[in-house]
Amino acid sequence: MSFDADVIIVGGGLAGLSTAITANREGLSTIVLERGEYSGSKNVSGGRMYTHALLQLFPDALERAPLERPVTKETYEVFCDEGKKITFSFEHKTKNSYTILRAKFDQWLAKEAENEGVLISYSTLVTNARREKDYIVVETNRGELKAPLIVDAGGVTSPVSRFLGIKKLEPKTLMLGVKEILDVKPNLPEDEGEARTIMGLIGNLKGGGFVYTNKDTLSVGVTIKVESLYNSNLPSHEIVERFREALGIEGNILEYSAHLIPYYGYDKLSNLYDRNLIVVGDAAGFLINDGFNIRGMDLAIGSGIVAGKALKKIKEMNDYSKTDIYYEMLKESFVLRDLKTALRSFKVLNEEEIFTKYPKILCNTLSKLFTVTSDGKERPINVLITESKNENVNTTKMLSDIMRLFI
Repeated sequence: MSFDADVIIVGGGLAGLSTAITANREGLSTIVLERGEYSGSKNVSGGRMYTHALLQLFPDALERAPLERPVTKETYEVFCDEGKKITFSFEHKTKNSYTILRAKFDQWLAKEAENEGVLISYSTLVTNARREKDYIVVETNRGELKAPLIVDAGGVTSPVSRFLGIKKLEPKTLMLGVKEILDVKPNLPEDEGEARTIMGLIGNLKGGGFVYTNKDTLSVGVTIKVESLYNSNLPSHEIVERFREALGIEGNILEYSAHLIPYYGYDKLSNLYDRNLIVVGDAAGFLINDGFNIRGMDLAIGSGIVAGKALKKIKEMNDYSKTDIYYEMLKESFVLRDLKTALRSFKVLNEEEIFTKYPKILCNTLSKLFTVTSDGKERPINVLITESKNENVNTTKMLSDIMRLFI
């Protein structure tokens, strides 16, 4: 049997291109199928990348890649009623993460892949996939391709996995990300940037918002659990507009985009591999939210690097059913280790009270503690208990939930 390539990768985003570059370096012939006119044309994200995985792929990436600004300031903001607001900021100069614009970054990464010999077929939409004997046939708008190894890097909709019947999309495991890019130049030195994480400005919807500083623009957006949108009559563009207006940010919109985001958690990940198939990046549900970091891009690149190396081992064994090798290697990588570590915090952040009642309780408690009247002061714990009762919340459970973010 002759094949079109050793490996066919569906999806030309971070995970797919990282897989392709690594597999190509390992000596495998590789074809990437990208549905957009160019890599990055169909991608949207919060626009922040932790760069450690990228540096594994390109040690000189900080000098060559089209990164925007290093995130040197982290700010958390919780908005409550009556103008109350909790703010916490942390500044550091480590340049551990950068803001990026995916349309620019993904094109650069695709060019790097092509320069190394990876074949990318743009405007190629996968319409179906079927298994035949010991290989998989991928059907596209340009005809059929077959290979003994397929990598599903098709994003959260994971087309190959769905066509082969090993995955279903469920609203409870999805978030909706909506983002605007505004022509507002940050008032910061060129080598500094800020990431703002914001809660309390999207009503009763489960989620939050962000503002990232790019070189000459701002990325402003919200991420919302899809199931919480069932009872909302607001279109997504209006949600992000109201969020931006509440922050008092003005500017011309240069770009608007919306995208589904995986939200599984370590213990709910779907099939990461099957016979002849490996799943990477968003398609595998790799996203971490532990209250301190929201990560997806480094996991996408990291899983792609692992996948590329696993593909080489599978080919050498000449047994294309041995894709569990990828999973075993993934368990030894930061990808599954960090997902497992973040699980406790991830579950806490799924509690509805985190987005609705806890911020109000904390704001009201702090408001009373910072207010002095002739009525006299109460002990802080008594104020907290009273405010918890007012919201029908068990104080012990609330404190336990907050502590679970740290331990």
